[in-house]
Amino acid sequence: GATQRSFHSPPRAWESIYCQREPTPFECAYRGLDLEKDLFEYFPDDEEGSAFEVRPTKGGDEKEGAAVYAKVDIPEGSYVMPTHLAASFEVSDDSMENIRGEPTKEIEGVGRATVIEDFIEFVDNHGHASLQEGSGKNFVEIGGSFLMRTSEDASEANVRRWIPPHPQGGRPKYSPVYDRHRHSFDVFMVASRDIKAGEEIIKPPALWK
Repeated sequence: GATQRSFHSPPRAWESIYCQREPTPFECAYRGLDLEKDLFEYFPDDEEGSAFEVRPTKGGDEKEGAAVYAKVDIPEGSYVMPTHLAASFEVSDDSMENIRGEPTKEIEGVGRATVIEDFIEFVDNHGHASLQEGSGKNFVEIGGSFLMRTSEDASEANVRRWIPPHPQGGRPKYSPVYDRHRHSFDVFMVASRDIKAGEEIIKPPALWK
């Protein structure tokens, strides 16, 4: 119940004491969203109010696709599609292992489960594992962000994960900040540089790793 759930993350008091260390731990700067940064949202049903637009594309194999473009200037550090990213659904490793089985093998007369296969493909293409190793959690983008193109050239990208990689190369063994805010760290994205209106929004390789 609620009592058991309260043990899933350390209390705020532990976080406050932890962040009083000198020097201040790196991740303490990310205990909440930066209120001085703007939020740029995608509203598919409100063209005038949306900061982004989706344009159809064709790849080298002539397959139709889509790409996301900025309609306004987006300053570096601004939050990109935060509402859509916050709506990412969570699925566990155990659930995916069960789904990847053969759900129709014992049902006579039933062939391939196309809907399930499509779901697995979508999760594989647009899902990523949690920053917390061993949690068994995966987050799957279902909003406009999953339409963004991913480039193999990191220099071409203009967005990044909200919390940058830890300067020491990995998260500390003990950090109530990471434990308390891991969901936000797993889903939010910001502009990695100033983005001009009309520019395509491009993700870097291994964005969530």
